[in-house]
Amino acid sequence: MKNKDMAMVINTPSGKNTREDEVKIRTATMQNRIPIMTTLRGADAALKAIKSLQGSEVQVRALQEYHS
Repeated sequence: MKNKDMAMVINTPSGKNTREDEVKIRTATMQNRIPIMTTLRGADAALKAIKSLQGSEVQVRALQEYHS
């Protein structure tokens, strides 16, 4: 993470003793401004969205434009 080699982190903890690792991973991602997903459902949805955008031109608009 320190070398900025990661574009996104997907952390899906399981087991009894994962809280300490989860805190360390989340802290590192926040300090290095790396997006993090912590659920498989969220990660799956994000991956599908990214895949659907591949090869297409992305337009950026403000959220307010959708509700004006």
